[in-house]
Amino acid sequence: MPSTPHLIGFAELLGRLRHVLTVNGEDTVTLRFSGLSYHPYFDRDGWPRRLLAHVLFGLDGHLDPASLLNLEPAASLLGALGYPLTAKAAALANEAEQLTMQGWTWGHAVDTTIQRTDVDDEPEDTRIGDVAVMAVLSHIAARHATEMTSPIRAVPLFHRGYPTGLLGHLAACLRLDAVHASALGDSSALALFGHLGWTLSPRASAVLTTAEQAEAAGATWTDVVIQARATRRDHLRRDPWDR
Repeated sequence: MPSTPHLIGFAELLGRLRHVLTVNGEDTVTLRFSGLSYHPYFDRDGWPRRLLAHVLFGLDGHLDPASLLNLEPAASLLGALGYPLTAKAAALANEAEQLTMQGWTWGHAVDTTIQRTDVDDEPEDTRIGDVAVMAVLSHIAARHATEMTSPIRAVPLFHRGYPTGLLGHLAACLRLDAVHASALGDSSALALFGHLGWTLSPRASAVLTTAEQAEAAGATWTDVVIQARATRRDHLRRDPWDR
């Protein structure tokens, strides 16, 4: 449990979920725990068994399989362990976890829940770190051909509500206001996030800068992700919502 509660917003939780899917695979399913009438978040050896348990594990959290907290919804569990969620993040956590317990693959559950979540943003919901940026970039690149590139000349990240280029898709996946983004006409992700009032950690800004430079140079989306992942950022402040 963290020394002080760490409030998790929608964009941060989405990024952490995408990271779990990158590591474990979109087609992962939740397996039943034999010998118990309920399904604990962690096994007896301390390894995560459920989707949101992997998020907690990434935050250095743990839960004993015998704890009554195993009967709680995902958002309540995270809150009890020092990671309270905003209303929008809680909706994402609870429904995604519920769908996985019904047998849905983790990737399908997350994708469906993101589309269904329509709770209004709080300031913490539009706060992103390097974990979210890297995980979402990896997710987008993995769903496109390895030779996919973006227009080399500067173009707006959104056109008539639709994303253009890798970083436009990044913003869209983070559920940024596409209509407002189209009206602004920004060709820089850093500028767009700033104009819409989002908070980026220094580490997230560094990763985005590398990605923008690589994309503008004509690198494939796969290579953009590789270069972004290699961004030097150990010298930068680590915010709680970073990796």
